[in-house]
Amino acid sequence: MDLKQITYFLAIVTAGSFTAAADELYISQSSLSKQVRALEKELDAQLFDRDQRKIKLTPLGEAFLPHARRVHDAYDAMLVALADAKGLAPVFAVAAIPVIAQYRVTSAIVRFRAAFPEIPFTLEEREAAVIVPGMENRRYDVAIMRSNFLDDALYASIPITRDRFVLAVAATHPLALRAKVALAELACLPFVMFDQGTIVRELADEACRAAGFTPAVVYSSTRVESVLGMVAANSGVALIMEQVVAYHEHAGVAVVPLEEQIESTVVIAYPKHRRLSQPARTFVDFIASHSREDGLSPTDNRPQSVPGDT
Repeated sequence: MDLKQITYFLAIVTAGSFTAAADELYISQSSLSKQVRALEKELDAQLFDRDQRKIKLTPLGEAFLPHARRVHDAYDAMLVALADAKGLAPVFAVAAIPVIAQYRVTSAIVRFRAAFPEIPFTLEEREAAVIVPGMENRRYDVAIMRSNFLDDALYASIPITRDRFVLAVAATHPLALRAKVALAELACLPFVMFDQGTIVRELADEACRAAGFTPAVVYSSTRVESVLGMVAANSGVALIMEQVVAYHEHAGVAVVPLEEQIESTVVIAYPKHRRLSQPARTFVDFIASHSREDGLSPTDNRPQSVPGDT
């Protein structure tokens, strides 16, 4: 048994399938299956029930899981401790949702690089559906994302800013002159939405269901500019975050407040059970502090003591 096999086992548990885990690990599914079968052979235990449509752990797999996590966590902690003892700055990985520029986080990151040029880190732009599994399987150490659907029991987080849904319509649309609009009034209108798999789309769908209807989506995209372009062309209306639409200032688009208060909090987050390296901790504190200097939320939702933190 080696650490790679344990890593692969945990990745499958997190992703829920061999295919998804292989994609996350950037290896072929056959290579992943081969490593897992070798692990099962050494343990003399079948860890996964492969007869199910969605992969499930067997009772033996369930028994193995907490021990595998402890071994992996101990290895991570060892690397961090060695790096600290050597006076090295280990590279840490940050994942961020695609709208950090709209929330002025990009400027804070630029200032961090200028203030701490000796601290190396990587930054990837990803959707939350990729970020959360990525933190679980240790691909990412820190995330900048919306807190909706983030498990507070597993992740420490510091709010960066709060935003709320507004309605975006064409400037010529009859609703453009309204002071406010209720979601239920939109039931018969065509919608332009963000793609499935984004938290904003999940929130929008959930809000519409709560108002008693399923939105008729005529167009979807991952790009804010594309969504607003279709709205300006009067192809549909869109539920979009207020700060995001204000940042883009798209000609031909009017913004109408909603009767309902549907909010989303952007946070900087990291797993509670894993010790952050000192450079990663410096990054988290700096981004939170400098975001607040930009007029964002001062509230800190981190636990007073995070296991393994120093």
